[in-house]
Amino acid sequence: MKGARTTDNLFNEVKERLNLIDTAQYYGIQPNRSGFVNCLFHKEKTPSLKLYPAHFHCFGCGKHGDIITLTTQLFTLPPYQAAQKLAEDFHILQGGKYKDIKPRISEQMKYYEQEQKTLRLLNDYCLFLEKCREDYSPATPDEDFHPLFIESLMKYEQYNYYRDIFITGTEDERREFMKTCGKEITALDERFTQPTKTQRSVSHER
Repeated sequence: MKGARTTDNLFNEVKERLNLIDTAQYYGIQPNRSGFVNCLFHKEKTPSLKLYPAHFHCFGCGKHGDIITLTTQLFTLPPYQAAQKLAEDFHILQGGKYKDIKPRISEQMKYYEQEQKTLRLLNDYCLFLEKCREDYSPATPDEDFHPLFIESLMKYEQYNYYRDIFITGTEDERREFMKTCGKEITALDERFTQPTKTQRSVSHER
């Protein structure tokens, strides 16, 4: 019974001390502005898992749980080991305050965060190209092609394929892309971090 009480105390301490949203972000999960992320429990294209301070809920598959449930899925751990990991990473057993937490993010989670960023960049670029094709399509056969229209014709299929790798591809395929196409992703990052005047205008119209 003593062991059971200790386990319960650890679970309660972790759930009381930690905010699920902040903890998920520390582990590399970045929710969108509405607090949604792609579900960790089933494959999907549109984020349907909502993060709340004390729990999460997926409106796609119905999965519901707390911070320990989330951690078991992230790191493939049984519940007690997940609670132990949270307690260790966030220094709960040493009495540290949550605002002072300096979590140790694993290499796996650093990679996961980079993978999510890559998908966002690819998706943004595909949407940008779709908008360029619509906005700059020539009105007559004799009209000169706008450079952004030409870019949309030349690049869309290629980058839509890249995006599909991150939506429906395997982990090995995603890792191979990250290893071999780093220059393309860096270029996109620089382009959309400091967009040109034309790109800002197109993005604003979307």
